[in-house]
Amino acid sequence: MKILVTGASGPLATSTIKELLQHVSASDLILMSRKPEKLEQFAKIGCKTTYGDFKDRASLDAAARGADKMLLISGYEVGHRIPQHSNAIHAARDAGVQHIVYTSFIQAVPENKALITQDHSGTEAVLRASGVAWTAMRDANYCETITDAAGPAAIRNRRWIASAADGKAGWVPRADCVSCLVSVLTTPGHQNRSYNIGATETWSFPEIAALMTEITGVPIEYINVTDDELYAYWDAKGVPRDALKEFNFEGYAWCSDDMISYEKALREGWWDITTDDVEILTGRKPQSLRDFCWDRADQLRAAARA
Repeated sequence: MKILVTGASGPLATSTIKELLQHVSASDLILMSRKPEKLEQFAKIGCKTTYGDFKDRASLDAAARGADKMLLISGYEVGHRIPQHSNAIHAARDAGVQHIVYTSFIQAVPENKALITQDHSGTEAVLRASGVAWTAMRDANYCETITDAAGPAAIRNRRWIASAADGKAGWVPRADCVSCLVSVLTTPGHQNRSYNIGATETWSFPEIAALMTEITGVPIEYINVTDDELYAYWDAKGVPRDALKEFNFEGYAWCSDDMISYEKALREGWWDITTDDVEILTGRKPQSLRDFCWDRADQLRAAARA
């Protein structure tokens, strides 16, 4: 059984490949990346590595040749992912791939108007129409977003600015998402269904700000603003409102339309969903956001000292 992994040099893919190798042989993996030279550690042990770009259909056709399953890890260009993912899905279909496992997002339904969700619900529609068996892994927010980005920023600024009010969302460690992917890729019975890879509890931003204070001793004020005020905040930092094709801000292709539409959906309750799917797929509950953050207390305290 040959498994093609797209975006194989990214952090989610790298962790998934390492865990997959506990279940399959290296020769069963085809690893695709725009920078295949970053996959040398896997090439050395027998994985096939190849160039592939979601914008280059010919490269996708070549990468998919001989694969039985594809792990389609979503691209990073918010607002532009549907045509890119469609290229990968159609290349897989034409190459005879039998099953596509896609990293989607929680509540990826057309009724949810958050920009990130529209990318994923649109991709899921393409998957369902492709004729290939599919599984949508609807990941919740990564806990790493709090410990690596949002939390340290709030700690340094002593403020958490958002337009989300008291809206709540679930948070899940990337490692739990990885284990769920490996389970679906290596066990039978997951075709044509979605899984909510999320938490058993949800948190509001004010609650997370209080958790950061609890861990670091730094008082963080939660400031709720209007959407227009939040747009002005990001405008002042130079973040574009629209999802521009070639825009890169601090290493990411993102925009304020993405963030503010997410927070609007947060206010409206779209992300306030709990799930047992991690335990169903792995046999264990996901690590809680509280435990995850406390495990990284030294990292957060370092941000307080910076």
